[in-house]
Amino acid sequence: MKNLDLIKKLEDYKTTTPSWIAISVIEEALASEDIIQFFNDLLNYGCISWMIGWLIYYKDTHDFFDTHYEEIESLRFSFQEEWLLQEYPKDDYKNWFSWFCFEEIARKVANDLNLKW
Repeated sequence: MKNLDLIKKLEDYKTTTPSWIAISVIEEALASEDIIQFFNDLLNYGCISWMIGWLIYYKDTHDFFDTHYEEIESLRFSFQEEWLLQEYPKDDYKNWFSWFCFEEIARKVANDLNLKW
């Protein structure tokens, strides 16, 4: 069930955020049947669960990484500075950071909107 208040908040957030990744997260949330469930699933199971169809294949995650390189690197650097990111991925760097950043930006959006997931 879609909550009209929540849809309005997401649409407002989308128009005011400078984050292109947040816009992608919000578009995915708005396209889902249940926004709260979308955030619940994403933040509990992650992109690795294949719930974000256009972030499944390496080609797609690499394109996402290259397109949003500056934003991803900024987020990576801030996590590293705060000692929240101490270990680098052992597998594909671009894939891992694409998923990591999509999930962390989703967490930020959910927290900013006080969503209970």
